[in-house]
Amino acid sequence: MEQLKSLVRRDLKPAYWSWNVKSDSITFGASFADFFDCSHDELPSTFEELSSFLEENDRRKFTEIIESQSQHEEACRFSFKTNHKAVDDEESFTLIWEGEVTEREKESPVLIVGQVQKVSLLGSKLSIRQQASLFRKLMNHLPDSIFFKDRESRFIAVNNACATKLGVSDPKDAVGKTDFDFFDNDHAHQARQDEVQIMESEQPIIGKIEKEGSRDGKNIAWASTTKLPLYGKNGSIVGTFGITRDVTAQKKIELELGQSKATFTRLSEQVPGFFYLFHYLSDNKACFPYASDGIRDIYELEPGDVTESIAPIIDRIHKDDLNRVVQSIQNTSRNLEPWNIDFRVVLPEKGLRWVRGKAKPEKQADGTVIGYGYITDITEEKKQFKKTARLQEQLQQIIDFAPNLIFVKDIDGQYLMANKSAADFFNSSPEEVVGKSDTEIGVSEEKAQRFLSVEKEVIENNEPLFIPEDKTILPDGSEVWHQTIKMPFLNTDSGKPAVLSIVTDITQRKENELNLKNSLDIIGEQNKRLQNFAHIVSHNLRNHAGNISMLLSLYDMEESQEEKDELLSHLSSASDRLNESITDLNEIIDQQYKTGDDLKELNLLDTISKIKEILTTDILANNVQFEEEVPAGLSLEYNPAYLESIILNLLSNAIKYRHPERKPVVSIKAWEKEDRTFLEISDNGQGIDMEKFGHRLFGMYNTFHGNDNAKGIGLYITKNQIESMGGSIGVDSTPGEGTTFKIQLK
Repeated sequence: MEQLKSLVRRDLKPAYWSWNVKSDSITFGASFADFFDCSHDELPSTFEELSSFLEENDRRKFTEIIESQSQHEEACRFSFKTNHKAVDDEESFTLIWEGEVTEREKESPVLIVGQVQKVSLLGSKLSIRQQASLFRKLMNHLPDSIFFKDRESRFIAVNNACATKLGVSDPKDAVGKTDFDFFDNDHAHQARQDEVQIMESEQPIIGKIEKEGSRDGKNIAWASTTKLPLYGKNGSIVGTFGITRDVTAQKKIELELGQSKATFTRLSEQVPGFFYLFHYLSDNKACFPYASDGIRDIYELEPGDVTESIAPIIDRIHKDDLNRVVQSIQNTSRNLEPWNIDFRVVLPEKGLRWVRGKAKPEKQADGTVIGYGYITDITEEKKQFKKTARLQEQLQQIIDFAPNLIFVKDIDGQYLMANKSAADFFNSSPEEVVGKSDTEIGVSEEKAQRFLSVEKEVIENNEPLFIPEDKTILPDGSEVWHQTIKMPFLNTDSGKPAVLSIVTDITQRKENELNLKNSLDIIGEQNKRLQNFAHIVSHNLRNHAGNISMLLSLYDMEESQEEKDELLSHLSSASDRLNESITDLNEIIDQQYKTGDDLKELNLLDTISKIKEILTTDILANNVQFEEEVPAGLSLEYNPAYLESIILNLLSNAIKYRHPERKPVVSIKAWEKEDRTFLEISDNGQGIDMEKFGHRLFGMYNTFHGNDNAKGIGLYITKNQIESMGGSIGVDSTPGEGTTFKIQLK
């Protein structure tokens, strides 16, 4: 974004005027018609006709000044100003009237003559229309709510985001209403108190977390709000303005609002004053051999007052500026450098005024220095500068308190402007970013080319482009997600097209989406387990219940005591099997609902050795050979009971399902990669037909080798334990050759 530079200028040469008060005849020079863009025939010829060119206050001022001249017996110069609007109503200008009574009849003025000069405010960089266009774009595309209120806290303007928040379809529908029309009384009352405090103290309220309840009490939201005083043209407070960001989902998270910096320049054009010839004789002596009549207006001195010495002017220079001015005159005279300085003077009638002096020094044959220059009154420029600076500050604060990254790049991808939030993201200042390309501030070549291609598309189509999401990996490895809108923008310096980008951080939203997906995955997996468990419970208990029911029916039908005793024996066995099933189901439930939070730092090799000691009898009885590739220092934070259960189940299965025709060999490997721990247990046993049984391998009560002591719940429990710790398990197996379990522990 370019800086806004404005200046006060004298648009046209002065127009001379005269007024015969007695005959009420007014005459103007040709330049007066140019002031109002009218023909010479349309110029006023009487005071009544002149009144149509003046506002009511200015007409009264004009009359009072003329009437006051009757109080002066001698000729006395006067000066006053009138304010006007240009024909296109886009540029205001001021007329500075200067005059003098040259003829009197008794005590009343008869003839007044003088000159009138037009002074206007001109934008030299961004026009008012361009400023308004930029401001509208920012207002309409910033995702946060922006609002302006009058002194009664009534909305006078809101952006689209604020209108949506208030529940109105058009921002205009909010104008004239207050917070009481949209929110509950508690919030509306507090907002009103805050705004009154801001207007009374002229101090902003920044980043206040507010609870916003809807008027009907159905909805509650939280917002981070910044409010500031709103100043009018005359510098008085006319209301408040602010920016609000919805932080409902992140109420407990402090968002650092990026501050941005949009710069606008000051008034800097000079206004003609009085011309002079300055003669510098030595550090202690100087004079003005020549000074035009304008010295009367600038210093309230006569030209003759300074022909011998500059002391009368020195006496009028403000005491805080005196040393600086004298030093600048001495330096200019010694170094023959152009003199250019602004300083204050205190005049007998006008009081404190600002003036600007310029001169070009020339060395004379006698060693003295002559300076040719002029001094002009810039008091109005200084006042206008303060007003413009206040407007600049207000507009700048809107962007400063926006958390978005806002920047402008030209067609070649060079940064023309970047706010503080954007600069902070690249660990730079806004000044350091300007003039650089994406790659020069740390963006990867691939991403920089993609951005450049998108920006050229925006320029070629002259249409905004929305990028819903884009991921950036920061130097510390963390991920940041952004949402971007790119809009065509004109670079007024070069006249070439550029692109304005507004970037919003959506990292929190993406994290929430990922957490939701993970939660749904966990719920889905738990639901499958629950369905499987319910199916097993239903199937097993139904079988046991049917068996017991049948035995009871036979018992009732049997008359022989011996047969009844045998049936009771069968009934006892059925009851024992039912208890075993219930015990197995309880063990599964216990394993599924045990917490994995009981974590300890465990050495994997030590844990394997402990399990081998538990299985010592089976290992010796079956002459099992172990091949181990486990680093001695490999440790991980894990639930001790889970880790022991996992290894015990897998090693005992490797021994239990050994091949009957060869010596059992069990291989154990472990390693770390990218902060994860991997375990691989292989055997040369009977193997499993994965095509036939693979989908059932980790189910409950599934056995595949016909072992009498196999229950079919070990692998089911092992898989649940591994997954509850954030890991995974897989299997490779070939019938008759062996099985390999591949585990990611965490």
